[in-house]
Amino acid sequence: MAERRRAEEISRHNDEMFRLLVETVKDYAILTLSPEGLVSSWNAAAERIEGYRTEEIIGQHFSCLYPADDVRQGKPDRELQIAKGHH
Repeated sequence: MAERRRAEEISRHNDEMFRLLVETVKDYAILTLSPEGLVSSWNAAAERIEGYRTEEIIGQHFSCLYPADDVRQGKPDRELQIAKGHH
Protein backbone atom coordinates (compact mmCIF):
# COMPACT_ATOMS: atom_id res chain seq x y z
CA MET A 1 0.00 0.00 0.00
CA ALA A 2 2.79 2.45 0.88
CA GLU A 3 4.56 1.63 -2.38
CA ARG A 4 1.42 2.39 -4.38
CA ARG A 5 0.93 5.70 -2.56
CA ARG A 6 4.55 6.62 -3.29
CA ALA A 7 4.11 5.76 -6.98
CA GLU A 8 0.98 7.95 -7.14
CA GLU A 9 2.86 10.79 -5.44
CA ILE A 10 5.70 10.52 -7.95
CA SER A 11 3.21 10.47 -10.83
CA ARG A 12 1.47 13.62 -9.53
CA HIS A 13 4.84 15.32 -9.09
CA ASN A 14 5.89 14.40 -12.64
CA ASP A 15 2.57 15.63 -14.05
CA GLU A 16 3.01 18.94 -12.24
CA MET A 17 6.60 19.33 -13.44
CA PHE A 18 5.52 18.67 -17.03
CA ARG A 19 2.66 21.17 -16.72
CA LEU A 20 5.03 23.83 -15.39
CA LEU A 21 7.55 23.14 -18.14
CA VAL A 22 4.93 23.48 -20.85
CA GLU A 23 3.52 26.67 -19.33
CA THR A 24 6.92 28.37 -19.02
CA VAL A 25 8.25 27.60 -22.51
CA LYS A 26 7.91 30.82 -24.48
CA ASP A 27 9.70 30.12 -27.76
CA TYR A 28 8.25 26.76 -28.81
CA ALA A 29 4.73 25.65 -29.58
CA ILE A 30 3.89 22.61 -27.47
CA LEU A 31 0.68 20.73 -28.07
CA THR A 32 -0.67 17.27 -27.48
CA LEU A 33 -2.94 15.31 -29.77
CA SER A 34 -5.45 12.56 -29.29
CA PRO A 35 -4.77 9.33 -31.22
CA GLU A 36 -7.18 10.67 -33.86
CA GLY A 37 -5.12 13.85 -34.33
CA LEU A 38 -7.35 16.23 -32.38
CA VAL A 39 -5.58 18.94 -30.40
CA SER A 40 -6.02 18.24 -26.69
CA SER A 41 -3.62 20.77 -25.16
CA TRP A 42 -1.97 23.96 -26.38
CA ASN A 43 0.56 26.20 -24.64
CA ALA A 44 0.74 29.99 -24.73
CA ALA A 45 3.68 29.91 -27.14
CA ALA A 46 1.62 27.81 -29.58
CA GLU A 47 -1.11 30.41 -29.31
CA ARG A 48 1.35 33.19 -30.15
CA ILE A 49 3.22 31.29 -32.89
CA GLU A 50 0.27 29.61 -34.62
CA GLY A 51 -2.31 32.35 -34.07
CA TYR A 52 -5.13 30.23 -32.61
CA ARG A 53 -6.50 30.89 -29.15
CA THR A 54 -6.72 27.82 -26.95
CA GLU A 55 -10.52 27.77 -27.06
CA GLU A 56 -10.41 27.89 -30.88
CA ILE A 57 -8.00 25.01 -31.38
CA ILE A 58 -8.84 22.44 -28.70
CA GLY A 59 -10.80 19.64 -30.37
CA GLN A 60 -9.74 20.65 -33.88
CA HIS A 61 -7.76 18.30 -36.12
CA PHE A 62 -4.08 19.24 -36.17
CA SER A 63 -4.10 19.30 -39.97
CA CYS A 64 -5.41 22.87 -39.72
CA LEU A 65 -1.83 23.84 -38.80
CA TYR A 66 -0.54 22.71 -42.21
CA PRO A 67 -0.62 24.54 -45.54
CA ALA A 68 -3.46 23.42 -47.81
CA ASP A 69 -1.04 21.74 -50.27
CA ASP A 70 0.41 19.57 -47.50
CA VAL A 71 -3.09 18.56 -46.39
CA ARG A 72 -4.07 17.63 -49.97
CA GLN A 73 -0.90 15.55 -50.26
CA GLY A 74 -1.73 13.70 -47.02
CA LYS A 75 1.23 14.92 -44.99
CA PRO A 76 -0.64 15.35 -41.67
CA ASP A 77 -2.11 11.85 -41.93
CA ARG A 78 1.29 10.33 -42.73
CA GLU A 79 2.89 12.10 -39.79
CA LEU A 80 0.12 10.95 -37.47
CA GLN A 81 0.68 7.36 -38.58
CA ILE A 82 4.41 7.74 -37.93
CA ALA A 83 3.70 9.13 -34.46
CA LYS A 84 1.45 6.14 -33.77
CA GLY A 85 4.25 3.83 -34.88
CA HIS A 86 2.33 2.59 -37.94
CA HIS A 87 4.71 3.67 -40.67
